[in-house]
Amino acid sequence: MSDDEDWRLQLDLEEPADLDGLVGRVRGGENEFERDTRRALSEDVVLTHDGSRFFAYAPSASSLEGARRAIESVLRDEGREATIRVSHWDEDLRSWLQTDPPLSAAEEEQARALAEEHLREARAEATRPETRTVVCVTGKLVRKSFEQQMVDFAESLGLECVVVEHPHLLSTQVAFKVTGASSDVQQFASYASVQAQAGTRMDLGFVT
Repeated sequence: MSDDEDWRLQLDLEEPADLDGLVGRVRGGENEFERDTRRALSEDVVLTHDGSRFFAYAPSASSLEGARRAIESVLRDEGREATIRVSHWDEDLRSWLQTDPPLSAAEEEQARALAEEHLREARAEATRPETRTVVCVTGKLVRKSFEQQMVDFAESLGLECVVVEHPHLLSTQVAFKVTGASSDVQQFASYASVQAQAGTRMDLGFVT
């Protein structure tokens, strides 16, 4: 979750509903008058849904409170019943912690213990070794220098990296077989994609 979405509202409706339609109605619908008279909903609030659950994300408690008022207004207008839970993102635990309704001391301790367990599992997964073949498309003229750049970068991450020589690869395709911690392999793949695009632009710049 990005840093600018630190608060979350979760809405569980008691009856099935068109959640796409609910997003539009909370925003105010198509009618300009309705949009103006609906309690102010900040533009930095993100409304979405996953399955049967409706969510609102906001960068601050005050923005989320405005979204909550707008949501509750729509629910009252439509005579719907729902359960609302508000949570705040805990960066240290990498988890949502419920703030409203408030948890009891025992429930909060249990929630933190569960979040800590999930965090440990995620960290263990990130350090687990994996082997992945990363294929990039780059410029022909910069291919060799790109290969060396990526081998050097892999070495800096502590990864084992082999340039794949395969007859089916096109002259603009470069493949690397990298082995190491999952998080480092992912970092390598992301970096390779960015640098390959830059190399393609450089290659085009040499064409006369």
